[in-house]
Amino acid sequence: MKWMLLSTALFAALSFQAKAAELVVIASTAPGIAAGAMIEAGAKVTVPKGASVTLVSQSGKAVTLSGPFSGVPDVGGGGGAKGGGDLVKSLAGLVSGGGKSSESLGAMRAAPGSLAARPDDPWVINVGRPGNQCAPGKGKVRLWRGKSLKAVELKLKNLSDKSRSESAWPAGASKLDWPKNFPLIDDGAYMARLKGSRKAAKIVIHLVPDDLPTDAHKAVWMAKKGCVGQARLLLGFIR
Repeated sequence: MKWMLLSTALFAALSFQAKAAELVVIASTAPGIAAGAMIEAGAKVTVPKGASVTLVSQSGKAVTLSGPFSGVPDVGGGGGAKGGGDLVKSLAGLVSGGGKSSESLGAMRAAPGSLAARPDDPWVINVGRPGNQCAPGKGKVRLWRGKSLKAVELKLKNLSDKSRSESAWPAGASKLDWPKNFPLIDDGAYMARLKGSRKAAKIVIHLVPDDLPTDAHKAVWMAKKGCVGQARLLLGFIR
């Protein structure tokens, strides 16, 4: 009986802790409130004038508090979401610096000059950076290049079936649609080379499921696949 009471008490304590930390800060310009910080449900938050704090709940819903603000954040649907606790913890790790290794490795192996600029769109595939990259599982998939002044030829190769594609990339265009007759396979490995580049980039493409409920869920999914930079960029659009 005693061990049952202890187990019940421990379970209750753990449940309370899981419910208490229901919000995570994904962006903040407020002093003393850091990105990645956990905030207990019902806790008072103070945001000074000119500052802002963006919070995400266990359900993936977000709210941005613009100062001056002092009170309890109202993030609808804060609890009860399946895997919500894991979502909040994963977001906290992502925005506070977790998961840097795969992104850094890809950056070190990138072709010279290919990282002079980075895309501001989380849904494009950077043909100049090798490694894991994510694309929408439904809808248009677009490629991106850092230098878009000249017209250039893009060559793609599927490393599984050895099929190839060649596309003309117009001058001045930073984005290009994925070739229509070239299959895009989930978790597929491809070689991408812009004509004139000394190196090709080996890219593994992961297609983000369309049924994930929020962008917060998508960002966590992307980070777990190694698309850390894209995941963080996506979080920047959540308000």
